Amino acid sequence: MTGEATALPPILQAEAQSQKYNLQLDFMKHHFSGMLIVRQMPDNEIRILGSTYFGLSLFDFSLHCDTFIVNSCMEPMRKKKMLKILETDFKNLFLKSEKAHIKKKSSTFEQRISGKGFGKTIFTLSGFVNGQAGKVQIKHPLIRLRIQLDKLNINNP
Repeated sequence: MTGEATALPPILQAEAQSQKYNLQLDFMKHHFSGMLIVRQMPDNEIRILGSTYFGLSLFDFSLHCDTFIVNSCMEPMRKKKMLKILETDFKNLFLKSEKAHIKKKSSTFEQRISGKGFGKTIFTLSGFVNGQAGKVQIKHPLIRLRIQLDKLNINNP
């Protein structure tokens, strides 16, 4: 069941049409709720925007090929180590991953592990529709960081 050195496909697909997710981010004693909006731009850049429901921007990142660009990011997440962790998480979400492996898999969920020790990340995918995860939970056990994404259905306002 554990993966070999083969690259895993992206967890989520960025598309030309904006993909929207409910976002819950818990870091230490800070809790943020809002929306994650992801869109693939014409030049293949993936734009990742996190904002509160009231419109306050939490972060604005870009992924172009394998390059991670911080367009903006609010405190307390604007620390070098935190940005590196978010970079790794978003690369694992939207790009092929050669450093992650599948720990558990069934017809209803999949669990991927990336890194070891302090950098260990657990991705839990569930609610699959047409092969795409409807719910993704990202946990960093040693630094008390948890990110949960729930795909918003564009047919239901």
